[in-house]
Amino acid sequence: MNLTMAAFIVSFLLLFMFCLQHDLAASSISRPFLFSDKTQYHHRNEPIEKPPNCEAVHISMVIRHGSRYPGSVRVKKMKDLLKEINQHLSRDSPIRYKNLSLPWSIPTDILDSAGKEMSSLGTEEMYSIGKRLLSKFPSALQHGYTNLNYSFIATDKLRSSESAVAFAQGLFEGKGHLGPGKYQPVAIKSSGPSNEDTYLRIFEACPKWKKRTAKANREYANFTKGPEMLRVLENISDRLKLGKSFSARLEYQWAVEMFLMCAFGIQTDSADTSWCDLFEEEDLKVLEYLNDLKLYWDRSYGRKINHRMSCRLYENITVSFDRFLESGKPHGVFRFAHTGTVIPLLTMLGMYKDVLPLRADNYLLQANRKFRISNVVPMGGNVAFVLYKCKNESSMNLSDEADEKRTFSISQMTIQLLVNEAAVPMPACGGRMYCGLQKFLNYYSHIKRNCDINKICGKKKAKCARIKSKEQE
Repeated sequence: MNLTMAAFIVSFLLLFMFCLQHDLAASSISRPFLFSDKTQYHHRNEPIEKPPNCEAVHISMVIRHGSRYPGSVRVKKMKDLLKEINQHLSRDSPIRYKNLSLPWSIPTDILDSAGKEMSSLGTEEMYSIGKRLLSKFPSALQHGYTNLNYSFIATDKLRSSESAVAFAQGLFEGKGHLGPGKYQPVAIKSSGPSNEDTYLRIFEACPKWKKRTAKANREYANFTKGPEMLRVLENISDRLKLGKSFSARLEYQWAVEMFLMCAFGIQTDSADTSWCDLFEEEDLKVLEYLNDLKLYWDRSYGRKINHRMSCRLYENITVSFDRFLESGKPHGVFRFAHTGTVIPLLTMLGMYKDVLPLRADNYLLQANRKFRISNVVPMGGNVAFVLYKCKNESSMNLSDEADEKRTFSISQMTIQLLVNEAAVPMPACGGRMYCGLQKFLNYYSHIKRNCDINKICGKKKAKCARIKSKEQE
């Protein structure tokens, strides 16, 4: 056995053990996907119904970074909470509830990580998404890597660029020229500094949005005082046997921190899920809804500005379509960003909108809501716009004189939308899984027509020069 083969076998076994560890961790609770935007990545592993007589030729994606460690502020809150709880425990009789033993300490890997750093699970998620995408759309992804064929753009956060690298490795593994593994390096372009990024991190570069969001979220605040949250707090107090004097001071923020300890435990390398055993499934659903309420009003349908300010991103996606129609390149554009990027994009497209808005007083009515971020935008959540070139009699005739200057006629093109690797019905297509590109563009033409980011965000023109398409730089 040569060294290359031996190294491959060792790497495979390590990867297998890592995935097994996290699978076992996730299975320690009845449903591992109940943490709103702190949920680990999951997808529906089902075939994609592709339009007949068509082949995929271009893919334009927006991808949230993969699973990560908690930020430094979150870790500090965990420490404060544990200090408070541990002071109320008897040293002679430590509390034990299922697999949770107190006093408890924060796992070493969390303490040693940089704030919001990607975990091994996160890089594995990105790598696997790239591999599966390649297997599903080989006609669009068969071309060798060049900056003209494929474009990778990330925000200025390290977890975004690291996600891009892991994803690219899944696409181009073994097709490069470096080393025995034929590694393919790729260029990761930046979408700009956070406070100026009106493309992939608009929520940091929109003063009007930041000012309005700084105000208390009324529905969120009301739900924290409602009967559902009070029951969760009572359940936690009973299970930890913290005593009446302590229980009277138990606040919803503590329940949230425990909830997040569970969520991040699943994502991080230690795979410590002991805090998950503190919650029954109904407790998790209540805390999941609490976070969804915040995201609904801060990032989605709760306010028009939430999705209107994302019009630059939509413009950029359509620019990638235009460039492909004109020159046959790029074959793929992959953007790596955040929750606050993906949720507004889906909202702008009219996706996952419920008849009733999410409110503090209608928790029971929202049990089967469409706006369930655990399923829609988990860690690694992604949206893919797939363009197909189709063969039919009508597409053989160019639709107008402008098309004669293009490599592809727009009348030949069909578009399909994937969310977390599954085809979804589109409002632009009358609820169907695909339709003509021109129909899609016509349906959303108002987005580009009304994309005055200075007016939307209250920015002065001198401080908000219109950005160029990042793929063209």
